[in-house]
This record gives sequence, structure tokens and C-alpha cells, in this order.
Amino acid sequence: MWDLPGPGHEPVSPASPGGLSTTGFFVAGPSDPIVAVLGGDTVLPCHVFPPISAEDMELRWLRSKSSEAVFIYQNRVEQDEGQMARYAGRTSLVSDFLAQEEAAVRIQRVQVSENGLYTCFFRKGGFYKGASLELKVAGVGSAPQVRITGPEEDGVRVVCTASGWFPKPQVQWRDLSGEKFLAFSEAHSQDAEGLFSVEVALVVRDSSAGNVTCSVLNTVLGQEKRMVWSFLKKLQIELPYDSFLVIGPSEPIVAVLGADTVLPCRVSPAMSVENMEIRLFHSQFSDAVYVYQNGMEQAGEQLVDFKGRAELVKDYITEGRVAVRMTASGSQTMESVLELKVISLGSGTHIFMVGPEDEGIRLKCTGKGWFPQPEIQWEDAKGEKIPSLAEDKTQDNDGLFQFEASLLVRDRSKTEVSCSMKNPFFGQEQVETIFIPGQCCSFGGQDRSKEGIFMTWDGLDLLGVCF
Repeated sequence: MWDLPGPGHEPVSPASPGGLSTTGFFVAGPSDPIVAVLGGDTVLPCHVFPPISAEDMELRWLRSKSSEAVFIYQNRVEQDEGQMARYAGRTSLVSDFLAQEEAAVRIQRVQVSENGLYTCFFRKGGFYKGASLELKVAGVGSAPQVRITGPEEDGVRVVCTASGWFPKPQVQWRDLSGEKFLAFSEAHSQDAEGLFSVEVALVVRDSSAGNVTCSVLNTVLGQEKRMVWSFLKKLQIELPYDSFLVIGPSEPIVAVLGADTVLPCRVSPAMSVENMEIRLFHSQFSDAVYVYQNGMEQAGEQLVDFKGRAELVKDYITEGRVAVRMTASGSQTMESVLELKVISLGSGTHIFMVGPEDEGIRLKCTGKGWFPQPEIQWEDAKGEKIPSLAEDKTQDNDGLFQFEASLLVRDRSKTEVSCSMKNPFFGQEQVETIFIPGQCCSFGGQDRSKEGIFMTWDGLDLLGVCF
């Protein structure tokens, strides 16, 4: 066992307290944190000064806080004994650099728990030195989902949710002009794997706000996902009658496929409808989706497809706010018609590089699980539209659309490209951005004096490293 110092202290050789002997050396780690994409591989490098081979040294990488071993190399062999169990089978020595005054450990399938400080130790005989390095793990989670949860005070409450992010993402609401909303509530939680979920709620009081955008940003990777939500104009249909009015929305109600929705109607003037018959039907009176009569649900007339799936929101019944068809006691009958349009926002938009070509870099944008058929658009950093090279859209057995669009980036000055998917009915949009190191990597017959290395992971954005 080594007599290692505590975390935060530089180890000093017993052979040369406070200094460096003629047979000693220094160890240095990277000055900046190493960024690792969650689920990908990463490398933790350390260097020896003056330049000497590390092949015959004993090498250890430890977690700085616990001093537990992540990796041990001794007698020119990797040592399993003493290694933390969760790193077993996921670490290896990058042996290519051992003879070049550098040693590095590769960690595969990086996890959230591996975020933090590490210490590397190099030992030769009775002399050892170490250095600290920091690993920042970062992962991009799901695209934000926006839904309206109901009226609140003098406005409409809108909730944005996203999950699977690390570290805790930065969330922001913006209006149509890009101005930030400052007053909103925000809640975060972490699951058993350490991934963050976020829920932010906004009350929109100005019906002229138009579109609102919820954006979720990974501050480590600089990657953002956002969704644009279009508010329908606040219009109403009012049908006159001698005793009351039934008011329903003038525009279709949007329901996300597989999620819950509410079909609202209300009476005016406001009054309790507890003693009324309330009927929600599909297309014709006999196609009952839900029937409320004599103060209780009547399941006998309900269509089989809706049994167990429809219920009355009784919180508002004394205010006269329920759904669709209402019959007062006696012979007075009023009704309002509303339309439900089902949409699915799918799995989001994903961009990755297919590969460099003679004329440029080919990008591919994919998505699935959408309804109706989405509109796809490529844009550069200035917002200028770029036509797709090719598009392919198909429908699965459930009627959901999946798409694939490709783009060939020929202009080296375009270092940032976005692919957006938009619902054609109401303008809901998901956008994914990819950053291309176009200033340092050349194409075709152009100057290749600087080489570019590109890496892709399934479902993650392109990373570019140029040197």
C-alpha cells in the first residue's frame, strides 16, 4: 500500500521531501476539465516531466474524495485486485503513449456517478508523484413537452417537462420576440441513476402572446432542445337561449397521442350544473362518450371504446364548467360542438453525421412517432433556410409518421446547422442543433493541413475535434 496524502494535497516522494530528487519527476494532468458524454467513452490522461517512459512504473487512478482505485497498472500488467467493483470490465490502459511520457486510462460507458475529481499517481521505486484532473459527465435528455393544465387566475397555466438530463439543465420560457419570461415556477428531481427531470410552469395572462417557447439547455455541452407552443386565439362560440348559454372553444383542441386531454364547455351565466344531464357524444347523439345524469355517471349508453377512459372533472361542476352536451331538468336543451384533433410529438429530432464527402459533410436528421405528417426544415445559424438533399417519410401500423432528411453542407463557414420539425396544424416545433468544426476541417481537394476527427454516438450530436 502507498502512504497516499488526503484529497486536495499533492503527493511528495519520501525520497525527496518537499522537492524533486535527481531521479524524480513531476506529474501533470489536463488544466481544463475533461467532458464526457453520458454513455460514451472517455480518456483520463496524465503526463510525466521530464519526458521518461512510464512502462515500468506503477500507475494508479483514484477517485479523489474516497481514494478508491479506478485503475491499477503494476509490473506491466493491469491489476484487478483493489479496483472499485463498478469500474470492473470498463477500464483499460491506453498503452500507445506509455513510452512517450504519457499514460491514460479509458473508461467505457460513462455513468453519472463518474462525474467529479480524479487523481493519477505515478510511482518508480520509492518515488511517486500525482496530479488531479476533473471529469465532467454530461447527457442530453428528452425534448421538452408542453401542455396546458388549465385556466389559472386571469390566464392559462402552461407546463413544460423534460427528463434524462445531466447535469441539472437550464430551462427558460420565451415569447414570440425572444424575450424571456421571468416569473415562472421550476422543480427538479433526480432518478436512481442521477438523471434530472424538470418541470416548469408558466401562467400566460396576455392572450396576444402568440407562440411561447420552452428551451432546455445542457450548460456543459452547450446543446439545447426546445419546443414552440402556439396559443389559439381566445375566441368563443356563444349560443343564445332564454335561460342560459352553452359556450365551447371555437378552435380545435389539441391532444397529444397517448396522453390525457380535457374537452371543456361552460354555461353562462355561471351556475351549478349538478342537476343537469351532461352528455359528451361522438358525431351523433347515440355515440355516447360520457353520460352524467341524476348526479352520477351512466355507463349503460357509453361506447365500449371509452369505458374506463372517460370521467367528469367534478371540480368545476358547481361553476357550470364541464363538457360538450348539457340538458337542463325539464325541456330546455342547449348544446355546443367542439372538435378534437389528435397530435403526436414523437421522439424528437436527432441529427448525426453520415460522413464527410468530396463536396462537404453529409448530415442526417431523423424522427419517429409523429402525427400528423410534420414539416421538416434545415436552417443555418443566421436562420436562413437550407433545402434538404432528400426526404423520406413513412407511416407505421398505428398511423404514426417517421421521417429521414439528409443535407450536404458544402459551405465551410456554416459551423452550426439546425433541423426543425413542425406540426402543420398548430405550429408546435422541435429543434435540434449540431455544431460543425467547419473552419478547421476541409473538404474535397481543399487544404487538409489541419485534420478533423469526428465521432458519433447513437442518438447524440456530432462532436468535432480539430488539431
